Amino acid sequence: MFMFDPHSPFTPAPDPLLPRQKSDLAEERLRLAVLHCQLPPGTTETEADLADRFGLGRAATRSALAKLSTQGLMLAIPRLGWRVLPMTGAHIGQVLHAIAFAEGALADADLTSRDKDRLQELAAIAATLRDRAEPAARDSLRSYERMARDLAADRINPLIGQLLSTLWDNADRIRRFLEMTTGARLPATDMAGLCDALIRGDADALARACRADQQAFRDFAADGLMQTRNELELTPAPGGTKTAMTAFSRPDAGKDAPTPTVRIK
Repeated sequence: MFMFDPHSPFTPAPDPLLPRQKSDLAEERLRLAVLHCQLPPGTTETEADLADRFGLGRAATRSALAKLSTQGLMLAIPRLGWRVLPMTGAHIGQVLHAIAFAEGALADADLTSRDKDRLQELAAIAATLRDRAEPAARDSLRSYERMARDLAADRINPLIGQLLSTLWDNADRIRRFLEMTTGARLPATDMAGLCDALIRGDADALARACRADQQAFRDFAADGLMQTRNELELTPAPGGTKTAMTAFSRPDAGKDAPTPTVRIK
């Protein structure tokens, strides 16, 4: 009897652009555009414009937007398009509150000896970048900080690990947005202390390191919101029962900073 062997050298290679793969590619591309603020918070985009801008197919773009809407990153607006998750004080507070709750699970990380060696390596690399001011060095430092967190998150309950990954993605988006639109800068993580606590399995030291990072982010976010160069005024909310505080871009906000609309509820 003939048996199909998908690993046979005579089996044709899979089409790299199958519909499912195209959809996954589109989802990742648009997701990164949202997280990196290439699609500014609060802006509304049409499906056609997004497909043209990122070189994606219309069907793949539509599927990707639907998936991103389930993640809360995009919102369908009838007859207008898709709205990018806006940046609000409430959103920032919710993300930070959830991080403070979920990061406690990192104390349960079951690290291998190879994991511990990798954490020591990441901490050493971060130490060489910590005091460098070049944008490329700062970006690299953030990448190494995230690698250390992701390594620990991979060694805990998968559901909590995935939650933490999503929360850290949102925190990175907040950081990028505030650094792009204000002069605020988030201080570097104490990688030596964080990695040492993870390696030793010291729950108390790890909790202190996480709390220090969380407080630094709160201070950074508050400073960034206070430095925004937008003017605030009250506008009626839908239904007329409440009011919403909306930030309108000033014409003199400066050429160096983008001026996406910020809504603070």
